Formats: sequence, C-alpha cells, structure tokens
Amino acid sequence: MKTFTFIAVFLCSLLSLNAQVLQPGAVGDTLGPWSVITFEEPTSYISINPSTQNLWQIGTPQKQFFNQAYSLPNAIVTDAINSYPVSNLSSFDLCIGDFNSNWLYDYNLFIDFRHKFDTDTLHDGGFISVSWDHRQTWVNIIDDTVSGNYFYVTPFRNWYMYGNTNLYSSGDSLFNGEHGFSGRSNGWVHSCMAWYDLPVKHPAFSLPDTMYLRFNFISDTIPSNREGWMIDDIRIFSIDLGSGIQDFMAGTKRAWLAPNPVKTSTIVTLDRVYSSVDYLLTDLSGRVLLQAKPGKCNAFTVSRAGILPGIYLLKISMDQYLTETHRIVILQ
Repeated sequence: MKTFTFIAVFLCSLLSLNAQVLQPGAVGDTLGPWSVITFEEPTSYISINPSTQNLWQIGTPQKQFFNQAYSLPNAIVTDAINSYPVSNLSSFDLCIGDFNSNWLYDYNLFIDFRHKFDTDTLHDGGFISVSWDHRQTWVNIIDDTVSGNYFYVTPFRNWYMYGNTNLYSSGDSLFNGEHGFSGRSNGWVHSCMAWYDLPVKHPAFSLPDTMYLRFNFISDTIPSNREGWMIDDIRIFSIDLGSGIQDFMAGTKRAWLAPNPVKTSTIVTLDRVYSSVDYLLTDLSGRVLLQAKPGKCNAFTVSRAGILPGIYLLKISMDQYLTETHRIVILQ
C-alpha cells in the first residue's frame, strides 16, 4: 500500500469533500466512510483530462435540457453552455481507495450517481471504464474480468453486474463499438455500480491499493446539435449484504441454505424447531420479491418462482425476536 500517498490525499480531501461517516448497524445498512461528491467544492478524487479538446467542466449547466444540476448549483457536464462537437473524446477519472471507501471483505463496494444524457442514439454517448493498475490499462465495466482476481465473480462471470441498476448493457453499442449510454434520458437517471467482495479474506486474494473509474464521452463525425452528458452526486459507499458469517463465527448462526447458488430452489435448515417462522426475499434495494410464513418448523423451501438471476437477500425471522439475513445467489 502506498501509505504516504493515501494520507496526503485523505488530508487534502477532508477540506474538499462532503463526506458522512455512518456507523455500522443492522444487516443491509449503508456503512461508512460514505463519500458524496456534489461538485460544490473542489475534490482531489476527481481529475479531468487537461486536453484542450476535453469537454468536461464543473459548473452551473445553462442548456435547454441540462438546465440545472441535481444538487444545486454545480454538476460535471460536457460543456455547461454549448452542444458537443463532432469527433470528440472527453474523460474524467474518479479515484477510489482506502482513503474514501471501505475495503472490508465482509462488505461490498457501491458507486452510484445521478445523470442526464442527450446524444445521437447508438452513435454518440458515454461509457465507464475501470482500471486496476494505476490507469495503465482500462476495460469497460461490463467487460471487466480483471476484477475476478479480487472479487468473487468467478466461476460465475459478471456476478457483480446483477447488483447494478440503470446501466447500459452489451446490447447498447456506440459508433466505435464500446457499450455505453446514448439517446435522450427521461430526466435524471439514478445509476449504480457494484463490486462484491469475498465474504472472508483469503491469502490467495489481494486487493489493489487504488481503483480508478473513467467516465468517457465520444462523438462521431456527424453533427447532432445535442447536449451531451451531465453527472452529479457521485456516492462511494459499502453495504453489509448479510453473509451470516459473523453469526457463525460468534456461535449464534441459526440457519443454513443449501444449495446456494440456486437454480430452482434452496432448502433452509434451522438449528431447532421454532414456533413461528417467516421470511422475505428482497433485492439489494430492499424491494420485496417473495414473502411467506412457513409457521412452526425447523426447515422450509424457498423457490426462485421466476425471479431473474442475481444476488438477493433472504431475511428470516424466528419466533418474532430472532432474525438472520443471508445472501442468496440465483443462477440462470
């Protein structure tokens, strides 16, 4: 770890970043540090490409569609006043590390943001790349396989993508073949990116000391007279997804799931018979997908019931005062 660099950046950013530290609480809580970049104050975590051709600016938007920031007055935008030109490539980087995130193995890394875009559909637009080697090499986030060295995405490639919301997919391609955002958004969009850690640290795995995300904007050779891409309120935070491992280590684990990952169903086995048992299956945003009351039992079955592949939370209540939350993975 580059301790001196981390300390310098951290001390600098204390004066320039709106940050809120939340104490760990119940399973599913947001955990600190929770960094929020609103572009109202300078921050050392954002670096804009210094090229004279680079469109990204931090300021007050003054366009027809980009008429104000999400949190007033500033946002980062591909020119605060003018439409984007042809044949342009612009970028800014977000630096993430121990100084502004929580790299604990039993939590998970989330980055979300608010944005608007107005581009020529499937031609011009924005895409996000990630670098794990100090910006030497980059890969589109939806094609990221390097992170498999650090996060539990193998052998089920791109597990982490199931936790993302309102992102582009492999079917959304720009003129240069990159996958990205294009067209005109329906107002502000809330998008989230998530990388899932191993629940228990293993000596075969080693996290990098710094992660970089690059927000890229490109345009082709055909004029479109459109406004580009505007981003605001970038948040970096962690969520305890409730692996149940801490309960197990403390000798208080009461429920076991098998199989997990799940293709059709999983059997939940309890440590004894409980008079009253009920459960909720939710997605990572808290939306309830399944709920049932098996009643008095020491085991019950949870069926996927047509739920799409992804990572979910199974919240089990026993005798109304004991609860456990387990991460459950549903496969294709």
